[in-house]
Amino acid sequence: MIKLLRERMQGVLVATLWIVIIAFIGTIFLVWGRGTVNPTGSNVIATVDGEVIPFDEYKKAYFRAVDTYKKILKDKYSDEMIEKMNLKKMVIGSLIEERIILSAASRMGLMVSNEELLEVLSNIPAFQKDGKFDPVQYKKVLEVNKLPAKVFENNMKEDILKEKARRMIKESVVLSEGEGEMQKPPAKEGNVDMFLMQKQERAYMAYVDALKKRAKIKVYEDKL
Repeated sequence: MIKLLRERMQGVLVATLWIVIIAFIGTIFLVWGRGTVNPTGSNVIATVDGEVIPFDEYKKAYFRAVDTYKKILKDKYSDEMIEKMNLKKMVIGSLIEERIILSAASRMGLMVSNEELLEVLSNIPAFQKDGKFDPVQYKKVLEVNKLPAKVFENNMKEDILKEKARRMIKESVVLSEGEGEMQKPPAKEGNVDMFLMQKQERAYMAYVDALKKRAKIKVYEDKL
């Protein structure tokens, strides 16, 4: 069961926030607030090629992950299970992956336009009135959560950018001729799609692992 939950949580941790926000607008503001701090300061949990991952960011991401588990498991949740899963390392690993992917997206030349950002914002129910995006409602929600629009929008752009990079990496993987032959009828179409998705996911993880090996990563494990 621990293995199953760990795999399920990996999906939750790597999911981009611009997707999650649509369903969990009530908690999304708890996990943002990234900032620049002194790399040698007490607020640093890790660095990736010199870029800081603040302890505050890690802490918020960890508590959000715990809260997600509580919602999934309900009365079956226990702190012991979280310890066995080594959730703390999973969370910091996810934050490191985000930095790695953002760097990769930059090298790919990927960008996020204001039009793309607006399209995502327009589909968030919390920012809508009568089913349509409402600038006044948008401003009100941000003010209530004490989050400057510029900070929020920059973070949103980062999340969209990460999703773009992930999608580009995965969609570059296709079935070989031999694999395609194996998946022909009587194989079910759903099985073919699943086979391709699994192959793409493996390729993506291999790509990220290779980037991690080349990156200079420092984790202050005493703070986990």
